[in-house]
Amino acid sequence: MGVETPGACTIVCTGSAFTFKLDAVPADVTNLKLVIEATEGQSNGVSRAYSKAAQIKMVSSPSTSAVDIKSDYEAKNGVLGAGAPKVFFRYYFVNSATGEKSGIMLASVTWTAGE
Repeated sequence: MGVETPGACTIVCTGSAFTFKLDAVPADVTNLKLVIEATEGQSNGVSRAYSKAAQIKMVSSPSTSAVDIKSDYEAKNGVLGAGAPKVFFRYYFVNSATGEKSGIMLASVTWTAGE
């Protein structure tokens, strides 16, 4: 049957907030789970570390609402800071009824100390 690949996302990563938001979702999200993988903080000199990403969260009902991933991220990878501010993400859909997986999307964000 196939699983549609997710589109672009918006990631906010500051000292007080860490959210992940899909810019759009498929019309039918029945049985779809969004899997979010992230790396530990990387130094500014690192330009590609997607292969180091590990699952931090699975979202049961994908939507275009922002998902708070701060506590999930910190439980897996620790608190981000200026010494290693870059985080690389992989994210994809999985159909929980069939086990099919969509294509993998890549994203990255740089932590800022802002509000």
